[in-house]
Amino acid sequence: MLLLLPIAVQSCSGEKVSKEDLATAREMGHKRALEFSPAITLDTCRMEAMLIDIREREQRLRATGHTKAADAYMDSFLSTLDSVNPSLASQLKR
Repeated sequence: MLLLLPIAVQSCSGEKVSKEDLATAREMGHKRALEFSPAITLDTCRMEAMLIDIREREQRLRATGHTKAADAYMDSFLSTLDSVNPSLASQLKR
């Protein structure tokens, strides 16, 4: 599930991110965290693949200069994960 996150960046004056883009990043992080609900059965390999995909998206955003969107994405992911699957969240925050 690879969705592109449209982000407005203005090269001359630094990173410019709209409220809508940050809201989109937060919503994507929230949705990804919900996939780790204990009610959903995941094998270890699938869980690892999903976590790699999440970190890859974060890194891609950062590598293209979208640090605020990457922060919003990960903050939302970890915050939601903390309420959905606290044990996994605590492992990822180490």
